[in-house]
Amino acid sequence: MKRGESMEELKVLWEETKEFVDKREKEIAEKYINFLREVARAYIKKGKRVFFMENRVVHYGERGFGWMVIESEDDPYEVFGDHVLEIRFETQIREREERNYTEIREDNLEVIKYEI
Repeated sequence: MKRGESMEELKVLWEETKEFVDKREKEIAEKYINFLREVARAYIKKGKRVFFMENRVVHYGERGFGWMVIESEDDPYEVFGDHVLEIRFETQIREREERNYTEIREDNLEVIKYEI
């Protein structure tokens, strides 16, 4: 602790830091969820089935924003130029995903979400 910093000053510093981080974290989540929704929309328009399960277990920094499975033979590196943790392409949707994930359609894109 620097000289002159009282415990009250540390409390104020923490409040400022928390407010800064919380705001940025919300912006990051909104941007990423919008990206996932647009990916889903694009594949649904191509006639592909899309399933999603929100990450409700741990912070997105540990496991991502959720899990999306797209019925497609596309290669994620060709589509995105990189690996996208939340998106997996499968030639056929497994029964487990059909049972545990929500099928995404044009009218329920808001199901793709992440609560901070």
